[in-house]
Amino acid sequence: MIKIIKIALLIVFLGACDNIQNNNPNVKKSSANICHEKGSQYYKQTKKYESFNTIEDCLNSGGRLPR
Repeated sequence: MIKIIKIALLIVFLGACDNIQNNNPNVKKSSANICHEKGSQYYKQTKKYESFNTIEDCLNSGGRLPR
């Protein structure tokens, strides 16, 4: 029983860590598939996004650079 509780707590903890990292990604790909790097003009305005570590990862996933 204790092992099950430990495993459940570990899963919850890992999920929480993942959410923390995704709240401040280096690159956001918007729902329009535009890749916004941290510090760029529309980065903070982009609310619905997929997060990436690098701009290259975002572009390789089908995203594009802003015009």
